[in-house]
Amino acid sequence: MLYQLYLESGPQHKKTMIHVLALPGCVVTGPTTEETMARTPEVIREYWRLLQRHGEAVEVDQEIQLEVAEHITKGSWVGNGDPALVWPGDLEPLTAERRDECLRRAQWMREEMMVLVKDLSDEQWTEKPATGRPIRGILEHVFNSEYSYIRGGFGKLEGVPGPGSTEQMSRDEFVAWMEYVRTRENEKIQALSEQELSEQSQHGTQSKTASKVLRRMLEHQWEHLMEIKTRLASDPQGSM
Repeated sequence: MLYQLYLESGPQHKKTMIHVLALPGCVVTGPTTEETMARTPEVIREYWRLLQRHGEAVEVDQEIQLEVAEHITKGSWVGNGDPALVWPGDLEPLTAERRDECLRRAQWMREEMMVLVKDLSDEQWTEKPATGRPIRGILEHVFNSEYSYIRGGFGKLEGVPGPGSTEQMSRDEFVAWMEYVRTRENEKIQALSEQELSEQSQHGTQSKTASKVLRRMLEHQWEHLMEIKTRLASDPQGSM
């Protein structure tokens, strides 16, 4: 299988992100382009395994061929999912089929993320590692960012407070709130009109479309699902 890769690398933040656009949501991150390219085949296989676990027919042992289609190295936030970048497909109308595919895969990623952390102790949930966020911090970041993607792309969720609203919640309250807000987000996306699915707006240097919002929302969730998997695999006891 041949995949076209779209790279962004930033000298300011010392990071590369590779977008595998043919696999919605699949991104690979690393400190250098070389390291990130080297990791890409295994991350693609990990994405295939996700699809396979949820009933899609995928041959995870097939050969992978990679080709760099574009490499962006200039921009204010390149390497971190720069919101100013526009990749192929971002300006195309979002079809109902593509919308449903993205929402379905986003739900699979969220479910697997929550399964990974479900049996961690409260200490493991909140303990800060030597680098990066604690597990709860990762989940709050995913939750807050997803809310911001939805609000910025499709408008406010009525009755749902924005980022920072979960800080005082207990663990169980936070998990339940994540599930509730995800349901509300899905309802909003599924209710978008044909015009909203195809229109383009400009916010400063950023072009916004429904296709781009869902692409980036899905990529962000995959990125942090991989972060949690890597964290727990390197420290299976959760001592962090």
